[in-house]
Parts: sequence; C-alpha cells; structure tokens
Amino acid sequence: MRLSRAELFARIRRDKRFDPDLSQRALAEKYGVHRRTVRQALQSAVPPPRKEPKPRATVLDPAKGWIDAMLREDLTAPRKHKHTARRVHQRCR
Repeated sequence: MRLSRAELFARIRRDKRFDPDLSQRALAEKYGVHRRTVRQALQSAVPPPRKEPKPRATVLDPAKGWIDAMLREDLTAPRKHKHTARRVHQRCR
C-alpha cells in the first residue's frame, strides 16, 4: 500500500524527531523519495499543493470552427451525405 503525501511527511518528521542524527539522504533512501521531498517534509507538516496543469492547445484548434460548421450542415443533409469520422479526418488532412 502506498502512503499518501501527508502520511509520508508525518513519517519522515517522526523518524527525524526520534533520531535527530538521521541525515536527509538516509531518510530519502528509506522512503524512496527525493531529498527535496524530505527537505519539504522537515520544513512543513503540510505538503505543498499540486500545481494545476496548463491547458494545452490541440492540433484541431484552428479547424474546430470549420468542422463544427460542416457537422451542423450535416444535420439537415440526407443520411448518405453526412460526414463520418473517417471523412472528417480525410478532409482535415
């Protein structure tokens, strides 16, 4: 079972409190984390919040308006004239 980040921080702080001579490198090796994580745990009992990932632009962003207009026209087209996913892909290429 994997420890949550808060539990990991608590264990690192507890081990350091019981054995003050224990180095950051030894704690990092014991818990299989980077020394930076051990340093963060010793500075604060609460782990830093996760960073929000930046939304990435997709390859289709320039063509989304054109594809949307094409599919809206298909709403009134006969069944055999509608665009399939394969046909939309071919036209985008």
